[in-house]
Amino acid sequence: MNKSNLHRRAGMLRIPAAAAASLCGGFLLSAGTISGVTSPLAAALAGIISPVNAMSVLLGALLSFGVQGAPPEMHFLLGSLVLVTCLRVLFRERFRPHMFACMTTFCCVLAGVVLDLLFESAGGRLPLYLFESVMTGVAAYFLADGAECLRESRRIVLHAGKTFTFALCYLLCVTALCSVDTPFCNLGRIIGTSLTLLFAKQLRHTGGTLMGALTACGVTLCSVRLGTPVLFLPVTAMMAGFCANLPNPLLIPVFFILQGVSAAVLDSSTELIRCLTELAFSCGIYALLSGVDLHRFLTIEQPETRRTNLRREHTLSDAIRGLCAETAEVMHRLTIVPPEDAAMQVRSRLCTGCKNQKFCWAQRASQTADAIRELMHTHGRGIIPESLDGCIRRTSLLEICAEQASRSALAQMQRVHMLQSRQVTLEHLRILEEVTSDLANDRPESFLRPQTDGMLRILRQCAAQADHVQVCSLKTGRLTAELFTKQADFPVSSVQSLLEKYLSVELAAVQMETETNGTRVCFYQLPPYKLEWAMHSENAPDYERCGDHSDAFTDAAGDQYLVLSDGMGSGSAASLASRIAVRTFRRMVESGMRVPTAIRLVNSMLMTETSTENFATLDVLHFHADCGELSLYKSGAAATLFCHAGKVQRISSMSFPVGIVTDALPSQKRTSAFVGDAVVMLSDGIGEAEYPYISALLREGAAPEKITEAASAKCAVFHGGQSRDDVTVIAARVTSRFRTESTKSDKPETVSCVENAPAPVKIL
Repeated sequence: MNKSNLHRRAGMLRIPAAAAASLCGGFLLSAGTISGVTSPLAAALAGIISPVNAMSVLLGALLSFGVQGAPPEMHFLLGSLVLVTCLRVLFRERFRPHMFACMTTFCCVLAGVVLDLLFESAGGRLPLYLFESVMTGVAAYFLADGAECLRESRRIVLHAGKTFTFALCYLLCVTALCSVDTPFCNLGRIIGTSLTLLFAKQLRHTGGTLMGALTACGVTLCSVRLGTPVLFLPVTAMMAGFCANLPNPLLIPVFFILQGVSAAVLDSSTELIRCLTELAFSCGIYALLSGVDLHRFLTIEQPETRRTNLRREHTLSDAIRGLCAETAEVMHRLTIVPPEDAAMQVRSRLCTGCKNQKFCWAQRASQTADAIRELMHTHGRGIIPESLDGCIRRTSLLEICAEQASRSALAQMQRVHMLQSRQVTLEHLRILEEVTSDLANDRPESFLRPQTDGMLRILRQCAAQADHVQVCSLKTGRLTAELFTKQADFPVSSVQSLLEKYLSVELAAVQMETETNGTRVCFYQLPPYKLEWAMHSENAPDYERCGDHSDAFTDAAGDQYLVLSDGMGSGSAASLASRIAVRTFRRMVESGMRVPTAIRLVNSMLMTETSTENFATLDVLHFHADCGELSLYKSGAAATLFCHAGKVQRISSMSFPVGIVTDALPSQKRTSAFVGDAVVMLSDGIGEAEYPYISALLREGAAPEKITEAASAKCAVFHGGQSRDDVTVIAARVTSRFRTESTKSDKPETVSCVENAPAPVKIL
C-alpha cells in the first residue's frame, strides 16, 4: 500500500511539474529573436507535447509578451502558438515525428499568411515567415524524434538527415538562450561555449568544430554584437579537439587562453572583462559536465560501408560459383583416358622384330594375350603357360611382364586418385562459395562505433594492447565485444569489469588461441538460457587410447556446442580420426562458420588426410542460447535421447560418417526445449539394450553427472559382462539464467532436414 501511494502521489505531482516546466520554457524561449522576429522554438516545443503542456507554453509566451512591452515581432510566434495549441487539443493522439513536423509547419504557415495579409499591408515579411515555418517544423521533428529515441533506446542516432535537424534545433536553442543578456554575462554564449568544449573533448576536433560553428552562428543570429566575440570559437574548439588527450587541469587553461586571446582580438576592451567572465563560467560548467559520456545519449552513425562490403562478398560468391561450374565442365570434357591394354603393351615391347610374331598374334592372338595377362597377374614369377612355350624370347618375357604389371597397377592407382581429387576439388570450391555466400546474406550482428570507442578508452585505462577491437549488437539485442591481442598478461577480468559498467550489462568472456600466436578474446552479454552438461569416456579393453573424442565449447555470441566423434575401430587409428574431426569442427565454428558447412569441411579434410580409410562419426548439438532451441546434426552417429516435457524421444540418423563419400551431408533436426529438458548423446559403445535404462534416468530428472557415470558403469552389464568398444556419454540439461518458466510455448516441434536423410524420432 505504501508503494502504491507513493506512485500515485508521484503521478499527481508529475502533471503540475511538467506544466510548470512548459510555462518556464515558453517564457524563456519566446525571448530570443532571429532577424527581428521572435525565435519559433517555443512553437516547435508546443507542437510535440500534450495539450495541457502546450497551453502552458502559450501562457509562458503571453507572459513574456507582456513583460517585454508587447513587441510587434512576437505576433508571428503568438499566432503560431495559438493555432498549434488548438490543433493539439483537437488531436490528442501521439503521432510519429514527421506528423508532428507537418502539423507544426502547417500552423506556422497559416499564422504567417494571416498575419501578413491582415496586419501588414506591405506583405514584405511573408518569405521570412515561410522560412521560419520550415525551421519550426524541422525543429519539431528533431524534438519529437529525439524524445522517442530516448524513451525507447535511451540514445539518439544521428545519421545524415538527423544531423541536420539536430544542428538546426541546437542553433535555435542557442539563439533563444542568448535573449537572457545581462551586463555581466550572456546565458546563450556560456551554455554554447561549455557544450562546445565538451564535444571537443569527447568527439575530438570534428565534434568541436561543428559545435563551435553552430554556437557562433546561433549567437550571431540573435545579435551581431553578441556574436562578434565568439567568431573564432570553431577554430579554438578544433585546437581543443586536437589536445583532447590532455587531462582537464591542462585542457581547460589551454582552451581559456586560446578563446580569451581570440575574444580580445575581436572585441573592444570594455567587453573583454565580460567575455572572460563568461569564459570562466563556461569552463566551470564544463568541469561539472565532463563526467557525462555523450556516447550514452548520442550515436553518430558511421559512413555506409556495409553495402559496399556486401556487394564485394556477393560478387566474390558469384565468381566462385561460376568458377565451380566452369571447373566441373572442364573436368567433364577432359576425360581420363584409360591406359592401353597391358597385353598390347607387352607385345609392342617384346614382340617387335620377332620372326614368330605372325604366328603368335595373327593366328593365335586371343590365346597369346590371355597367357600374357595370366603371367602378369603373377608379376612374372609364375610358370609360363603352355600357349607361350614356343616363345623364343622366354627370358625377356618374364622380366617385361613383371615390369608391365607394376606400371599398370601404378597407372590404375593414379587414375583412381585423379578421379577422387576432382571430386574433392569441386567440393572445396562449393564449400568456399557457401562460406562467402553466408557472409554476404547472413549478417547476425551490427557494428557499434560509439561503444567500440568506449572499449578503446577502457583498454587504454587498463594499459592493455589489442588489435581489431569491435563492439556489435546481435539481432536479438544482446551485445558482443571482440578483440585480438598478443599481450601475454592481458587483463581479461579488469577489461570485462569496466566494460560491464560501461555497457550496463552482465558479460562473460571466451578466449580462443589463434594461428598468429595471439589470443582472440570475446565478451558476450549473458543470454537468457544455458546448458549444464557433463561427459564421461572409457577406453575399450586392451587399448591405451580412446577412439572417441568429445568437446564442449561456447562461441563468440554465447551459443553452446556439444560434439562427439567416434573413430573407426578402436585405439590410435580411431583416436586420430575422431580427434581431427572434433578439433577441426571447433576451430571452424569458432571462426564463424555455420555448422553444416563446418561438417562438410571436416568430411572433405578426412578424405584427403591419409591414404588409408580414415572416417569417423560426428554428432553435434547446437544450443541457441537466446531462444532455448536445440539443433542436432548427425553424420553416421548413434541415436540421441531427448527428454522433452517428460517424454523421451529417440533421434536417430541414416547419414554417412565423415570421410567416406565426398558430398556427405549431415541429417539435421531443430526442436524447441523447456527449462529442465535434457539430452543424452552416446557413442556406439552404448548398445540399444541400455536405452530404456538411460530413459528412466532422464524421466527421474537425474543430474547430468549422474547420468553419464551410471550409463558408463552399466555398459558392461548390458553387453553381457564385458564392453568391447570405446564408451562416451554426454548429458546436458536446459536451464535459465534469469527465470524459471519454459523457453518456448508447448507447440509442435519444427523439423528441418537436409536433402540426404531426415532424423527420425521414436518415442520410448
